[in-house]
Amino acid sequence: MERVFAVIHRLLIVGVAFALVGLSVIALYDAVRLVGDQLVKDNVTQAISVGVDKIFLTVILLELLHTVISRAPLAQQASDFIIIGITSGIRNGLGLVASGIVGNDRELVISLAINSFSVFLLVCALWLVRHQWPPSAEVAGN
Repeated sequence: MERVFAVIHRLLIVGVAFALVGLSVIALYDAVRLVGDQLVKDNVTQAISVGVDKIFLTVILLELLHTVISRAPLAQQASDFIIIGITSGIRNGLGLVASGIVGNDRELVISLAINSFSVFLLVCALWLVRHQWPPSAEVAGN
C-alpha cells in the first residue's frame, strides 16, 4: 500500500511540475507579447510596467516549480515558500503603485503600508529560518 501511495505522490508531482512549466511558458509568452504591443504604441513606461509584472509572475511560477520538484528538507522548503511569498508581495506592491496612479491616495498609502509590513515580516521569517533561531540545543552546546 505504501508503494502505491509513493507512485501516486510521484505522479502528482510530475503533473504539477508539467502544469507549472506550461504556465511559466504561457506567462513568458504573454509578457513578450504585451511588452511588444506597448512598444509598438511607443508607450515605453507601460511596456516596462507590464514586463516587470509578467516577469515577476514567471519567476514566482518557476520558484514554485523548483520547490515542488526538490526533495529538500522541511527547513529548506519553508525558506523556498517564504521567498515565493516575498516575491509575490513585491509584485503586489508594484501592482499597487502602477494602479494607484489614478486611484485614491489614502487607500494607496494604506495598501502599500500593509503590503510593505507583510514583506518585512516575510523577510524576518526568512532570516529566522536561515539562521535557525532560536538555535537548536546541539548548536548552542558547541
